[in-house]
Amino acid sequence: MLIFRRCLIAICVILFALLVKAEAQTNEPEETNSKDLELKACGPKDREVKFSADTDKSQHPTPAQPADKALIYVLRPSMMGNKIQTKLAVDSDWKGVNRGNNYFYFTIDPGEHYFCSEAENHSLLTLRVEAGKTYYLQQHIEMGFMKARNKIEPMTDDEGKAKLASAHLSTWTTK
Repeated sequence: MLIFRRCLIAICVILFALLVKAEAQTNEPEETNSKDLELKACGPKDREVKFSADTDKSQHPTPAQPADKALIYVLRPSMMGNKIQTKLAVDSDWKGVNRGNNYFYFTIDPGEHYFCSEAENHSLLTLRVEAGKTYYLQQHIEMGFMKARNKIEPMTDDEGKAKLASAHLSTWTTK
């Protein structure tokens, strides 16, 4: 009976060790994939851009939709954390910055792209865009104590157009 118990305990210890090892191997690629995605979207830290942002309330341009590119609007339609900047990069190329109730736009080639919205944190989005189409992305802000976290997500055309109508054009210079 004693030998049986020892064998049973040994088997349980071995199974537990195998489960822990399998769990570690399962989580490792996911963490690596997340870091790879962040690098594709945001780029390396040494390529990060600093902006000095402002708002232009005098104009509300309507860019022409190019037939061979996708038009991307990046909106931050809330005044929460008004002065806190939310930057945006696509495929590790920093495109612009918003503050409260601002938007900016740009065009990109069709295909799959990796978006990085940055405030205190990085929020990542992978999006396949088509030529001749317009896309609306919203930067959400969640305020904390002396910090602001952000999340980027796509909007429907109707929601994007409605929020764009009351937002102001973001302007910036690179520091």
